[in-house]
Amino acid sequence: MKIKLILIVIGSFSPLLLLGLFIYGHAYYNDYHLKSSEITVKNFLEEFIDSSIQIMHFEQIEETNMWLVQLKINDDQYGHARFNKGWNGKLKFIYIATAPSVTYRQYKTNKGNYGTLYVHELDSNVAKIKLTNLMNFEKEIEVDTSAPFMKTFKLPPYAEDTFPAIFTFYDKIGQEIR
Repeated sequence: MKIKLILIVIGSFSPLLLLGLFIYGHAYYNDYHLKSSEITVKNFLEEFIDSSIQIMHFEQIEETNMWLVQLKINDDQYGHARFNKGWNGKLKFIYIATAPSVTYRQYKTNKGNYGTLYVHELDSNVAKIKLTNLMNFEKEIEVDTSAPFMKTFKLPPYAEDTFPAIFTFYDKIGQEIR
């Protein structure tokens, strides 16, 4: 008798369970539908903002679920975009933002917190950039390439809130550039 009752209960909820799984799967597919390729992301972003863009950097943060894009919009404005990777291997668009010549963002990923320094334009005398914030976080970034570039680094566990950051620029002999 109990087994018969259990089978009736399971049988009555099965269609609801299948419907729920179908709705979830459909919504997930609609969110995570972009291939993790530079061309696919470029085409998506150009359509999204209705402008021409040039992708300068497109990379996954180490082995995390996050992809970052550094871009130039209409040959005169810089920005960055963020995508998350789903279990189906496809990307979901999170946001796009324009940025000044140097900007910093902190990201929470499935493998911990990371910081990313986006440099779009930079004085050629700059050899090092020091990031600090009000929570006593400090990170020095060696500038070994010309702009534009982006540098991503894993944050230590104690550095929970590193945004916003204050930038100090140094030349090759360690003198602060004002």
